[in-house]
Amino acid sequence: MGHRVLRIGEIAAQAGISSDTVRHYERLGVIPKAFRSSAGYREYSESALERIRFVRNAVRFGFSLRQIAQFLRARESGRMPCREVRDTAVRMAADMDRQIDEMVAARAAIQQMLLEWDRRLATTVAGTPARLLETLSPESPAIGPTRGARLNRRPGRSRG
Repeated sequence: MGHRVLRIGEIAAQAGISSDTVRHYERLGVIPKAFRSSAGYREYSESALERIRFVRNAVRFGFSLRQIAQFLRARESGRMPCREVRDTAVRMAADMDRQIDEMVAARAAIQQMLLEWDRRLATTVAGTPARLLETLSPESPAIGPTRGARLNRRPGRSRG
C-alpha cells in the first residue's frame, strides 16, 4: 500500500459506511484523528481504512465501539488486551445464553396463553367478542415490557 491520502467521502465509500460514522469513529478514538489539509478537509491514510474494516468486523462480532476503543487504547499504551478481549467474549456468550433462556421461556408463556385463548374461542358464541386481551392480568406471563414493541416495530416508524 502506498501513501495515498483519502478524503472522508472516499474512505467512507470504500469502507461501506457514512461520513458521519467515520467522524463518530474518530471522536471515539477507534480510528486516529485525521490530518487536515490546508483547506480544512479531513485526510486519512489507507491504514485508517484498514482500521475501520477492523472495527467493523469487531462490531459485527458483537463488541461495542466503547469496548473496541478500550482495547485499542490498551494496545497503544503497550499492554496486550488479549485476555480482556477473550473475557469480554465469554461475557457476551453468557449474556446470549441468558437471552436465549428468556426467549424460550417467553415463547412457552405465549404458547400457553394461545392454548387458553383457543379454549376461550371454542366456547365463544359466533359473532360475539372473545375479549382475549382482557384475559391478560398482572398474573399473566411476563413476556417483557418492551420486547413486543421492539419486535413489531418497523425501522423508521414512530411509536405513536
